Amino acid sequence: MTTARDLEYQAQYQRRLRAEARARGKGQLNALVPSELIDRLDRMKSARGLTNRNDALALVLREYFERGEAERNHAVSA
Repeated sequence: MTTARDLEYQAQYQRRLRAEARARGKGQLNALVPSELIDRLDRMKSARGLTNRNDALALVLREYFERGEAERNHAVSA
């Protein structure tokens, strides 16, 4: 049985984790997305040997924006 003390400990732990992440320059993103996309993200995570969805999503976003910028620059200069 989970007690009020257990819940408070868990809440404090989560607050500490978030504060440490912010100190390392990370932000938090919460979104509801189709299950199909989560399944695809999980498959990509496994295929690339990543340990969690955070790392997988950061990689997807980084690749999207880096590739997108290069493609936009090419289209403008053409």
